Amino acid sequence: MGTHLDHIHSYYKALNTGDPDRVAAHFTDDATHYYTRLGPHEGARTIGEHTKWAVEQIGGQWHIDNAIEDGEQAVIEWAMTWRDPKTGTARIDRGTEWFAFGDDGRIKEVRAYHHGNSRNPSGDLLGFDHAGRGYTMLDGE
Repeated sequence: MGTHLDHIHSYYKALNTGDPDRVAAHFTDDATHYYTRLGPHEGARTIGEHTKWAVEQIGGQWHIDNAIEDGEQAVIEWAMTWRDPKTGTARIDRGTEWFAFGDDGRIKEVRAYHHGNSRNPSGDLLGFDHAGRGYTMLDGE
């Protein structure tokens, strides 16, 4: 399947389609996706179904802004663009995900870290030049 980062890039392309089967194919059957604000989602199919909802209901699209791996695990910085369902306003969230892999090279665990609150709803790093460093931005920013 190539390197772990190749697999993660393929997974992110699948995420953006909202196709549960394409997403699930990147995970072991017993995979777990942990979050700081919901979940966990257990099993490849459950992970895929959650993605479908996000693409269809809020226009979710995921982007990898930075990534490293050491041969056993990988970590990325990500951005997710989406539309607030109440106002239609374009939004962006940022976070990081740590990946563990099964013997077959598929993802067996994701630990997703994201936090946003009323002071900083996007979870942007305060004082960090996201645009200047080439990170994903909303149009017009």
